[in-house]
Amino acid sequence: MIKPRFPALLLALWLYLPGAQVAADQQLDSLKYISAAGAPFLTLKMLDQAQPAMQKDLYEWILWEQERYQILARWKQWNDLLVRIEGLPLTLPEQFLQQAASYRIRAYIALGQNQTARQLLREQLWQANAASSSEYREWRKLVVETYLNEQKVDDARVSMLRLQQDFEQTDKDWILLRARVLMESGRFDETIALLSSRLDWQSLSMRLLAEYRNKMHSAKDLWELSQKRIAVIRDDPEQLATYWSISAIAAQQISPEFEVQALEARLSLAVADNINLYAVDADQLWQAYFHYAQLIGNRSELLIGDDQNWLQLAQNIKQESAVRARSLLAYLMTASPNQEVKHQAAELFLKTLNLENDQQKQLIDQLFNQSKQFSNAAEIPVQIRFQLVDLALKQANILEATRLMSGLDSVPEKIREFDWVLRQARVLLLGGKLKQGDDKLNELISRYAEPNKEDTDRLLQILFDLQTLQANEQAITHFRQLINLPIEPSQRREIMFWMADSFKALKQYEKAALLYLQSAMYPGPETMDPWAQTARFSAAESLQKAGLVDDARRVFQSLLEITREPARRSVLRHNIQQLWLTQGAG
Repeated sequence: MIKPRFPALLLALWLYLPGAQVAADQQLDSLKYISAAGAPFLTLKMLDQAQPAMQKDLYEWILWEQERYQILARWKQWNDLLVRIEGLPLTLPEQFLQQAASYRIRAYIALGQNQTARQLLREQLWQANAASSSEYREWRKLVVETYLNEQKVDDARVSMLRLQQDFEQTDKDWILLRARVLMESGRFDETIALLSSRLDWQSLSMRLLAEYRNKMHSAKDLWELSQKRIAVIRDDPEQLATYWSISAIAAQQISPEFEVQALEARLSLAVADNINLYAVDADQLWQAYFHYAQLIGNRSELLIGDDQNWLQLAQNIKQESAVRARSLLAYLMTASPNQEVKHQAAELFLKTLNLENDQQKQLIDQLFNQSKQFSNAAEIPVQIRFQLVDLALKQANILEATRLMSGLDSVPEKIREFDWVLRQARVLLLGGKLKQGDDKLNELISRYAEPNKEDTDRLLQILFDLQTLQANEQAITHFRQLINLPIEPSQRREIMFWMADSFKALKQYEKAALLYLQSAMYPGPETMDPWAQTARFSAAESLQKAGLVDDARRVFQSLLEITREPARRSVLRHNIQQLWLTQGAG
């Protein structure tokens, strides 16, 4: 098992080097890189520690605050963004307050509160000096957007025309916004003309849709053209989402099967698309499932209420067509009056998906968390709630995980007790209830009599959570419990390493060094694979911190003799040199 760890580079960042003199712009660049790497919450934590007080250095505080807003907006933390901005003192520089107002307005738009956003926009636009603000044009564009979001097309068009008269603009975002307004107004010829000379994919996709609505393509043509585009798109979720939305529009006129396929693919992508003219949501997919299920049932001469035959058909066709099977199962999950049938349908529904795939997990989240079909967690089938808990934990959304687990105080029927207690422990630990979570973990491991690799890996993941929470003593206790069980040899080797990490965190460096070396020499003393080299390097560092300088130098030297990669050799030479200097100074 590979433990999730931040790159070693982070350990040398300015934040963890007391007294290091690093320029503010370099600090901010470090934060940007970490956020872009997918660790926004770590970035915000670092920012909290590094941002100077407003009273001490207002200019520097503003620089850091602007970066905070960008991170919160990029990662869609709209409520946190609003709380931060709405608490700002009005004595701050006007230009900064205007920028903050724009972020605040975008947050309300993202949350679907367009009237609130428009009221705030009026307040900004009616200020005496509004026209001189660098945000002025953006505010007027946002007015158009709020009208579009509320389907107030005439108001959006009037606002658009006034802005175009006042400012001749040619930037892409403005062109696309104008195209949206024209499209919603049914002015397809004008939309096509506006976009005709543009080659960016956003314009091409919107132009394709305008041509379809102008009856220049059939639904089948639209499907084929969008599918050809999807086939060549690489690593661009927004573009994929856009063309799947277009495919869904075409599929409505082609077949229920195509519609389900397109909607599933679109909802599997956790990004906004470029269309914004065709709302794709989970309830639409549920309706598509129901429509297709009824069509399949009629063709197969199945009677409404004959649930067992519907289940059997779904079982028989799931290998041939997962889309058809899911449609039948979705219908049974919601329409059957029999709880056992609903349970079986939910279980089989999950088996039609690849739960190792993040996009498939996103689809489950959309269907069961973002739909009117299930107004509260208690209505969601238990097996699916378990998958949603895992997804919430992966996204560090502890409140959501707790909501989904609420009311499940005993082991649900047909759920393994191990799985149940494991999730309980994780939710409790990550929710800040360390004692209760640790008790659950101790209960789980004490009854873990027949280990298998998969379950042991999942237990180790919770021990990593304990280490992250700096509960290293508890982690060591549970590592010892596991290492005494008949587990896989590779896992035994890993546990020695992770246990050493905990001892190192507790500054018990001699114990850490011993365990690192035991891990390195498993299964034999001459082992020098990459794992052994990493463990020996960590052992040498711990030996150095324990004051055993000669031992540390010998371990570093043994690594130098077998290492051929120039950068690593340079690090080892540097460490050996530092040990000589330290010993000489002593």
